[in-house]
Amino acid sequence: MKKLVPDPPASDLLQLDPPNLSFLDPPSIEECDQLLRALILTVNHTTTVLVANGPGLMQDAMGMNIRLLCRAIHALTDHTSTRIKEQ
Repeated sequence: MKKLVPDPPASDLLQLDPPNLSFLDPPSIEECDQLLRALILTVNHTTTVLVANGPGLMQDAMGMNIRLLCRAIHALTDHTSTRIKEQ
């Protein structure tokens, strides 16, 4: 089925590919858990804003925020897994 209104072109913001994150001074497992809880809550709130806004700069910005938050969550999870295996 053909769309009546075409999608707008993707913004330059969504073309960015954020790098993977690593920690020079790794936090403790307890600090990682606290950061993970805060980041996951932030992703939930950001997703709400993303869904509430139509296509445009706000939605693109929220999409990029979610990508960056997910990279941080991934780095913390990797660090926590490595620290637990070392113990």
